[in-house]
Amino acid sequence: MFEYIFGELTVKKIDYVALNINGLAYKIFISLKTFEALGEIKQDEKLYIHTHVKEDDISLYGFKTENERELFKALISTNGVGPKLGLAILSTYNVKDVIDIVIESNSKLFTKVPGLGDKKAQKIILDLKDKVKKLNIMEAYNENISKGKSVISDTSNTQVLLMKEDIKLALESLGYVNADVSKWIKDEELSKINDIGDAIKSILQKIQNKK
Repeated sequence: MFEYIFGELTVKKIDYVALNINGLAYKIFISLKTFEALGEIKQDEKLYIHTHVKEDDISLYGFKTENERELFKALISTNGVGPKLGLAILSTYNVKDVIDIVIESNSKLFTKVPGLGDKKAQKIILDLKDKVKKLNIMEAYNENISKGKSVISDTSNTQVLLMKEDIKLALESLGYVNADVSKWIKDEELSKINDIGDAIKSILQKIQNKK
């Protein structure tokens, strides 16, 4: 129905916005990533739209980039994934991370999405693999895929996310509850560390020095 909507941002909530065009405000549901990319109230914004039609409802879903919209459409075309879960996935991970997770079958990371268990995560990944490879956003990956190379390198965002989660669990086991890993070690540092034990030692040392 709509390719995109361009208008004045009059409402900005964490899960939806309203864009005003000549006195008519369109309520558009959004992901957290799109929310973070939007400007302030009264600024003009452009959102790429997916129109979701049901028997008793027509809802608009908006995205700051075309890539995010195309991935959302692929997600909700997967059995068991509705718009709510699709937005939850795109609120937890950016487009590149979702593709990395799918291609590498990393269901552990998908379970970080609220309401997504391991079995369902595995099923979604299985259903999504062929779909994401057909998207235009896969163009940057195709060369590596055709050469049989891993899409995710040791320095990728996905690996860093995994390390952060493991470090957080380790710190919690040592009594540091709700530790903010990013506060104590940068992503660039993590990407260069081979042994997670070294990262934990470094963080503990910084915590002790802070006291």
